[in-house]
Amino acid sequence: MDMLRRIFSRSAPALDADIQDASGSSLHAIKRKRAATGCELMAHIYRYAERRFLVTSIMWVPGSVILETGEPSVLPIDVADADLGRTVCEHLLAHDARQPGDLRDRKATDWAAYRASGARSVKSFESNSWQVTVETINLVLNVEAYPIRSPHAQICVKGVVGPLHEELGATIRRTLSAAEVLRQAGLV
Repeated sequence: MDMLRRIFSRSAPALDADIQDASGSSLHAIKRKRAATGCELMAHIYRYAERRFLVTSIMWVPGSVILETGEPSVLPIDVADADLGRTVCEHLLAHDARQPGDLRDRKATDWAAYRASGARSVKSFESNSWQVTVETINLVLNVEAYPIRSPHAQICVKGVVGPLHEELGATIRRTLSAAEVLRQAGLV
């Protein structure tokens, strides 16, 4: 009987706040950030001219405009899937759940992703870039890829993955490849 009391009186498992993510995952960190902000998290990735990935953080709450904030992370096109996924998760965790302020004084050339790309103009950046939006849906990541300039902007390619860095990076690449197939077929 004493042994049973000792077994059942052991302390409860650690709270989620105390759980650390295993290497290669951001599951618990994303869960905590979602709970703290009360909304889904979002990040943007741009693949510019087959040369680099630009990953940006987002300021957004439901019902507001989406504003990219901070400096983008610039990664080479051949970055490892795990590093791409980790960087995207870092930007998801930097999500700012606030209503963006007055944007009337902002110009297209203020766009940090455009500036980091090295493109000669905003139009050139948009014409040579594919955008990927990564958004949490509970603890799943919704990955949508589409060209920035498209006659059919309502069409995109969607992937769904958990917050495991290597799988996220691979899913981003696969959704971009599938979106390119749609472009070659004249659908986006």
